[in-house]
Amino acid sequence: MTAAPETVQEIRHAEVDPRIRIFQAGEDVDTFAVLTRRFAVLIDTMSTPALMRQVVDMVRPELAGRPLMVVNTHADWDHVYGNVLFTAGSEIPALIVASALTRDRLRSPAAQERLSAQRRESERFSEVDLVAPDVVFEQGLTLDGGDLTLELFATPGHTPDHHSVWIPEIRTLLAGDAAEFPFPSVRRGADLPEVRASLERMAALRPAVVLPCHGGTTGPELLEQNLAYFERLKQALRGWPERGRPQGELDFSALPPSLTYENLLKDLNVTVERVPEFYRRFHSDAVRATLEELGSEEG
Repeated sequence: MTAAPETVQEIRHAEVDPRIRIFQAGEDVDTFAVLTRRFAVLIDTMSTPALMRQVVDMVRPELAGRPLMVVNTHADWDHVYGNVLFTAGSEIPALIVASALTRDRLRSPAAQERLSAQRRESERFSEVDLVAPDVVFEQGLTLDGGDLTLELFATPGHTPDHHSVWIPEIRTLLAGDAAEFPFPSVRRGADLPEVRASLERMAALRPAVVLPCHGGTTGPELLEQNLAYFERLKQALRGWPERGRPQGELDFSALPPSLTYENLLKDLNVTVERVPEFYRRFHSDAVRATLEELGSEEG
């Protein structure tokens, strides 16, 4: 099991506009700060308040004279557990913005049950409380920062509530978990059409820079790589005898060589050692989801 991250570091890329700052905590979610003329926006709040507090400390000099907002791309715990820092009367109060679906997920019994279990398992979650957004939207939202515009738009599939952020002035896409390197997480065949549609929608923007919350990449080719991955699975698994029956144990040793985890990474010019181990599980999940989708298509 990967050790829990304790420190945050800032990552810089020459191709990324300096008004976007990137913060990374080991193999955890990357968080972004977008510094516009009118306000500062934090995109997601990491997996613990302790980690997010480090991000706030690093951007604090930029906050003088700038109102602060927080955007949650979706309600997965590793993107929202730092929300508690920004409540009224807290260390650094800020307006939290997200979709109505994200609000509903954060208020759900399932979210509370997950947090209770995590608190029992680890001290690192002792500070966490579930904090829903202050402002919600239904069909997207535009934040006009004067010099930069943040357009929040739906990219479901990874989760039903997922939204990504497009900044047209610098052709930069903050993809959240809708795109990842080497590939996104998907667990159900029913979600795959939305996963692909969201990737296509993002690619249609023709971004110059794509910043996912996992993977540490910046190139727009990531979107086409992710689409190609899911298409490769679908085409290679069409004749597999276990399609439509992903519930049981699958014999992954019988996968076509082109679909082994190691060969997929090799085709992306990356070694297994450079990719977090949880992506092996993501690949297994995607295989099962694809078989489920193929089975449902055949009726």
